[in-house]
Amino acid sequence: MFMAALDNSIVSTALPRIGTEFAGSNKVELVFTCYIITANAFQGLWGRCSNIFGRKPIVFLVVGIFVLGSILSGASRSMNMFLGCRALTGTGAGGIFSLANIIIADLVSIRDRGKYQGFISAVFGISALLGPVMGGAFVDKVSWRWCFYIQVALGAITLPTMAIMLKLPRPKGNVWEKLKAIDWAGTFFMAIFTVFLLLPTNLGGTMFPWNSPLIITLYALVIPTAAAFYFVEARYAKHPIVPSYLWRNRNVVTLFGLNVFMGMTFWTLIFYLPIYFQIVEHETATAAGLTMIPLEAGIFISSNIAGILVSKYGKYRPYIFTGTGGALIGIGLCLVLATTSSKIIHVVILLVSGLGIGQLFPCLIVAIQASVERKDLATVSALHNFFRMSGSGFGVAINGALFQNHLKNGLRDAQVPAELAAMAISSSQKIVHLPVEWRGIVEAIYLDSMKTVFKATIPMAAIMFLLTFNLKHVRLNIKSTTDADTGSGTATPKTSGNDEKTMITNDATTATTTAAETTTTTTTTKANM
Repeated sequence: MFMAALDNSIVSTALPRIGTEFAGSNKVELVFTCYIITANAFQGLWGRCSNIFGRKPIVFLVVGIFVLGSILSGASRSMNMFLGCRALTGTGAGGIFSLANIIIADLVSIRDRGKYQGFISAVFGISALLGPVMGGAFVDKVSWRWCFYIQVALGAITLPTMAIMLKLPRPKGNVWEKLKAIDWAGTFFMAIFTVFLLLPTNLGGTMFPWNSPLIITLYALVIPTAAAFYFVEARYAKHPIVPSYLWRNRNVVTLFGLNVFMGMTFWTLIFYLPIYFQIVEHETATAAGLTMIPLEAGIFISSNIAGILVSKYGKYRPYIFTGTGGALIGIGLCLVLATTSSKIIHVVILLVSGLGIGQLFPCLIVAIQASVERKDLATVSALHNFFRMSGSGFGVAINGALFQNHLKNGLRDAQVPAELAAMAISSSQKIVHLPVEWRGIVEAIYLDSMKTVFKATIPMAAIMFLLTFNLKHVRLNIKSTTDADTGSGTATPKTSGNDEKTMITNDATTATTTAAETTTTTTTTKANM
């Protein structure tokens, strides 16, 4: 988890330099979109494969893909090559994020999961704290390529550690039967749905006009692709990656929506704040990374406190409510951030945002796992990440289009000479090389464009807050590994005995359930002693 989270935060700091070196600052948002598209396209597949082949082999596979993508990203020689390598990296990263949550669900009782998810969120916070600092140091002192090569060293630690320490049962059955159990049609439609949804949102208004045939066609294909995916999962797939009855579960659907808007809100901050501090506040990449510390500190503190409180009292809804409310306040305060250079105000605003968002990391995953039966844990854990990362890509793409359009229109309205405007658009770092009489004007336009991004993020956070009111609480029983029977949105149907015997994943489910129940019993016994 540290590897994947560090990659996310370290790249955002290096992007301005990468865009400058490859003369592709207008494609910077595509870096994130390529990563998100592939991370999401295979979320359902990784969750399903972990049921069929076992958690451990799939963890090794996704970590290997992630490290390979990082190596190739660092070795890239053009922007197009870099985008392709980031897409490969995203394929592995999506599996890492999902399987971390799935494995914790296997090993830890639902009541204790909040605490362990708090630990995971803390790892995420630490990596997000170190990422901008390390990325800034690499960019300023060595080379941006080391932002990716560092993953080789982390992989050399991670893989042997997992081989020795991670003890999980492995399902029985031959490889051919396991391959046939994979929902290939569902995986295909899920992948192309992700492409049709995210790609035009990023390309529109920047590389192509919104009314261009390509953008219109891609958007037009979203609904029929989604319908085809639903039909395949409901009527055709024997072992669907997304069972249709999940869409009738009120809590599950609400939490999917919460994850979408959390991704929009959180990753807009992570993506654009370092750029803001470098361009508007004239900070170095290293200084911009250090300026982000209050945000990550807030996430670190609140995620652990919320996780501990969820484990102690068995309630998650109050912390989702305060978390979304705090995030909304923090985003609103970012408008103040864009009008002042006071470091104290910067710290307060970022800390408030982090304290709000941090509570959501452990609580949302516990809430969605508590709302389903054990057989659906891997599915909803993967979809939890799918919707959050989709929101991330969608939010960054929308705000990227708004930013670029506002910047271009502002430069045109200010009658900035065409060659200087092209320089400012192609690379934000070239602003310092503009003639003095135009530099202040261009910086003011950049600042106004950044305000547009913050304003657009406020309704995203507001919708996230409002969705909290639709959540129905599910009591977390300390003696149970899942609590769907205590009051989830709707009851999920059970698999019949005959069908259960024919499922290739039955051995894996039984084994992991036994392991989880053993761990839960041991934990409960120790707590009672």
